[in-house]
Amino acid sequence: MILRSITKHVKDQNWFAVGLDFFIVVFGVFIGLQVQQWAVELQRQSSERQYLARLHGEVELLIESRNRYDQSRPAAAALLKEAAEILMSDSDENELSTSQCRAISAASYLTVPPANLPTITELLSSGRLDQIHSTNVRNSILEYTQDASRARDLISIQATQAEDLARKYPALIQTRFTDTADFHNSCDTPAMRKNGAFMNEFSINTYTYTVYVNRALLPVSRQLGALHAVLDQALSIEHDKLETNPKIGKNE
Repeated sequence: MILRSITKHVKDQNWFAVGLDFFIVVFGVFIGLQVQQWAVELQRQSSERQYLARLHGEVELLIESRNRYDQSRPAAAALLKEAAEILMSDSDENELSTSQCRAISAASYLTVPPANLPTITELLSSGRLDQIHSTNVRNSILEYTQDASRARDLISIQATQAEDLARKYPALIQTRFTDTADFHNSCDTPAMRKNGAFMNEFSINTYTYTVYVNRALLPVSRQLGALHAVLDQALSIEHDKLETNPKIGKNE
């Protein structure tokens, strides 16, 4: 229809009408492209918000899962430090407590804390990270992924270096299964002090466990907390300290 109109106006040498026809064509194409881009952007925003909302839920669950690691592992590292001070003291009056003995026995158990976030795995494996418009969120995702990967590699190396001292020195550390479905450990503190091989391996275990806590466990948990804060900001979520459930912003 528009082509026929242009042809007619050219034959009639009505150049004003020809120009007007061309303007209508160009303007129509421009509007069509704008509408298409607007639709694509709306789809991207919807997809982005779905990803962020799903990721936020996974982060909160992961923080809860890692909470017992964040509390128990630093506490165990502190017990190992106390045990080292006792074993390296000259006084025979200082005896290891049950908790300290248990920490020595368990120092070789360098388990990998949960760190997987399925939404991040999906975004990276499918090449859809660019669906996330926020630079802060993208950077936080990449930083968390890198920290979690480094921690996993570090723990895998450390796990091969740690010695199970209770199994290797049964005369120094006795382990008994109790009626409460738990283990009870008792340590021969004076004999431990006199055993040079045990003291060497205990010192290595203590150092390894401290590195495990300070360089593998806690940095990942801190980065996870930073990712949580960035997601809260992106989704306009405010967490009330007095309430369990977060408050969703007006634009949610």
